[in-house]
Amino acid sequence: MSGNNPHTVSATFTFKDVESKEKFIEFCNGEKGLSVTRAWKGCQSLDCYESHDDSNKIVIWQKWDSKEDQQSYIKHRHEDGSFEFLHTLIDSPPEINPLSPLVFKTDKEQVEDVVRDMCNKDHNVGKKHMDDGCVFIRPTGNPLNMAGWDEMMNNKDVVVESNELVSVNKLHISGNMAFVCYTTHGKFSYKGVENDDVAVLSSVLEKKNGRWKVVHGQRSTGRKPSDSPPVFPENNKK
Repeated sequence: MSGNNPHTVSATFTFKDVESKEKFIEFCNGEKGLSVTRAWKGCQSLDCYESHDDSNKIVIWQKWDSKEDQQSYIKHRHEDGSFEFLHTLIDSPPEINPLSPLVFKTDKEQVEDVVRDMCNKDHNVGKKHMDDGCVFIRPTGNPLNMAGWDEMMNNKDVVVESNELVSVNKLHISGNMAFVCYTTHGKFSYKGVENDDVAVLSSVLEKKNGRWKVVHGQRSTGRKPSDSPPVFPENNKK
């Protein structure tokens, strides 16, 4: 059973008239109706609803262990003649919609997700969160716009072995703006010279059209993993 990732489907049926709808309900309550559905392998739940705006419309929500289980059930209904019977009752083809769960995250969780992506060894993963006008300040103090940053990361002389988030040192959100300071540990080489360092980065993010975008970033000079790590006051970890 794959209950963590169920396959959910909504099916909407619009019937020709009240009589057709009642025939369908009678079938569903019969021995070949929904009792068969609920007993089918992988069926987790099944609920039926009637539209308030159109009394001849019924919506059925189904949740299955997997898409394969639901398709096996549909195949059975084709074979036992149920679909042929259904088509004599409905006014138009049923609307079958597979559904995916939508997870609503807090702003803090969304910003933390952006930070994790920015730490991915593949810079393209983090790039999707960067605003077109983003400016990144290198340890030298020299700024890079998006084109320059992308050119640097795509340089064949730059080879990233690994990059991981060590800690989020401070995260503050005020309205549509956010500030985050975090520590990373990266291993990379430039023109064959290996680097293994711990660095502190800060980013300013702005929420645009419902998405948090990095509009400014800055990186400190790296230190060796064997050096004393950067320490931040506990009250900064909000």
